[in-house]
Amino acid sequence: MMILFVVLSFVMVFILIWQQIQHKKLVREIDYITSRLDTISVISENGFVLIPTDNDSIKKLSAALNKLLQDFYIKKSQFEQSKQAMAKVLTNISHDIRTPLTVLKGNSEMLSNITNTYSASENVHAMAVKIDQKADDLISTINDYFTMSKITSGDFSIKMKKENISRICQDTILDYYDLLEQKQFEVNIQIPDTPIFAYTDNEALQRILKNLIDNAIRHGGDGKYISLRLTTSNGKNIIEIEDRGDGISPQQQKQIFERNYTTARKTSGSGLGLSISKCLAEQIRADLEVYSVQNEQTIFSIILKKLENR
Repeated sequence: MMILFVVLSFVMVFILIWQQIQHKKLVREIDYITSRLDTISVISENGFVLIPTDNDSIKKLSAALNKLLQDFYIKKSQFEQSKQAMAKVLTNISHDIRTPLTVLKGNSEMLSNITNTYSASENVHAMAVKIDQKADDLISTINDYFTMSKITSGDFSIKMKKENISRICQDTILDYYDLLEQKQFEVNIQIPDTPIFAYTDNEALQRILKNLIDNAIRHGGDGKYISLRLTTSNGKNIIEIEDRGDGISPQQQKQIFERNYTTARKTSGSGLGLSISKCLAEQIRADLEVYSVQNEQTIFSIILKKLENR
């Protein structure tokens, strides 16, 4: 009897140990699957869950997950192909339109000058000027769609390197000197004399700045004020473009960077400028934020990581 008890006890202990081992093995396999899925999600690779196991349930789970992953990769590939194809079509259309539009712009500008030079009637000259202005708007719209299609298709070249953003800010705002003087804007420029550096792309940062300045002139024109400030704080470089126009409501601020989103501030253009700026900011690893108090001020901030000035 005692022998039987000992044998049964030994068997029970063996079973418990075996179950414990199997349980730990199962936990390890599930942890591996979880870790593998996390890795695939983080690095966005087209990977699968491959795990050697003799557990039928784990085998079925892995097979089901791999089937889902395979379907996802196929859909992802199809989506990317469709997106690039659409971007290419848009690029081609934009290119085809730009050539005759350039001719139209040249003729409209010439017509405006002729009607002004030869003292045409006030109505005729006004119509010529209006045609010229609309040609400018149309060219700007086509250029915006062309740029967005290049960004979407990955054809917009980003070359990150150490740049003197003080100089980029100065050069960009100086391009608007004549226009701002003509429109009688009060201009406030606050850029430190000491060079400030950031790891960025010169062309992309200039495009963002120009879009924000254009936006301030177009939509904040009633305030007749524009400010460009460059400051450093907590290891970051902050470029701020401020206007004192009608402002943007809190609800609109949440959507202002969405593609083709328009607000009451919009008077002309494609509505793509801010969306392009947001996309470019992401590509140069910068943050683009907006703060606005209606009928007081609107501030767009570009935030870049600071580099040592050496």
